[in-house]
Amino acid sequence: MTAYIILGLLAAIYLLINLGLPHIGINSLIASYLVQPLLWVGLVFAIRRLPGYRPLGKIGKKKDFVILGLGTALVQVVLYIIGGLFSGFGKSPYSFTPLGILENIFYVGSMLIGMELSRAWLITRFAKKHSFLVIILVTLLFTVISIPLVQITGFKFQIESSNQVISYWLPLLAENLAAGMLVMTAGAGASLAYRGLLAAFWWLCPILPDLGWALKGLIGTVIPVIGVVVINDFYAAQAVRVKSRKKMRSDALPTGWIFTAITCVAILWFTTGVLPIKPSLIPSGSMVPVINPGDIVLIAPVKPELIKLGDIIEYKNAKEKINIVHRVIEIGGDAGSRYFITKGDANNSPDADPVSPEAVIGKEIFNIPKVGWISMGVKGLFAGK
Repeated sequence: MTAYIILGLLAAIYLLINLGLPHIGINSLIASYLVQPLLWVGLVFAIRRLPGYRPLGKIGKKKDFVILGLGTALVQVVLYIIGGLFSGFGKSPYSFTPLGILENIFYVGSMLIGMELSRAWLITRFAKKHSFLVIILVTLLFTVISIPLVQITGFKFQIESSNQVISYWLPLLAENLAAGMLVMTAGAGASLAYRGLLAAFWWLCPILPDLGWALKGLIGTVIPVIGVVVINDFYAAQAVRVKSRKKMRSDALPTGWIFTAITCVAILWFTTGVLPIKPSLIPSGSMVPVINPGDIVLIAPVKPELIKLGDIIEYKNAKEKINIVHRVIEIGGDAGSRYFITKGDANNSPDADPVSPEAVIGKEIFNIPKVGWISMGVKGLFAGK
């Protein structure tokens, strides 16, 4: 019965925020930064009056799970920043006056505390027998109530919608999955540490990375899922509320399937071109010894004005209709008519034609040696060589 009360309160808050407040004539700022937080604060007080339930992990290991949550969020933030080094940074849309910062903290903090306390009550109450199923159902619930109703009702299966799903919905789903695992093992404090650090980055940093939708989606989806794998393995080794290790392993999340899912998603994104960072096979020795035949280089999009002398870029040769990966040895022209002179490290002379900014595909960010030999061998076999 108590579970229905919490579910009813969550549904009521969601409907009030999305349907009630926009139609009762309250100023939008007051509705967003005062009424909504008060609704979440009310939920917190209601939950605090309910009988509590202990998390399933060892009490003495709570700090370890908090550290795992913080570590997962920190890795995610660092990768967002690294992505910004390639895609650029922009000014945060939020206010950074003293009052604006306090308003943002009250708005986000009340929502996070309300969500994590209710998540903790639901999961720790029902996860003793069916942990995997309960975490999945609660993850879906909190993902849905985190998405504005207008986005759900207005969703259409179009390319623009897929961008939204990959950059926002999937990361939100992964974040809630990680929060659910942390809640099950260590309670609301661990999930608050994880989600709180992420929220602090997006809401309290004046400069934010201007990430493309695919890169943002990849980081926001894969890192939390990897965090779930680590948390799950640590919990499986430490849990005490099971009768045997076999039972403990069966209740834990399926680590192998999670890793398989990550790998499949990554391969799919690479091969379909959804991911901005793409692999490029090097068939020749023009860049020896830095890049050898059979190596695969990862190419990331780059703004022409950010290309520097010595950078290795991939560009499209219009005459030969091939892509070439060579080093920039000279930059000419001005901002409106810039061009690049390129040369293979092993070549005696520069490339015949200057490279225009429009021909640049991206910049080399990583080299994976010899992985492309298999692909070259298969191509040679079918070519009859």
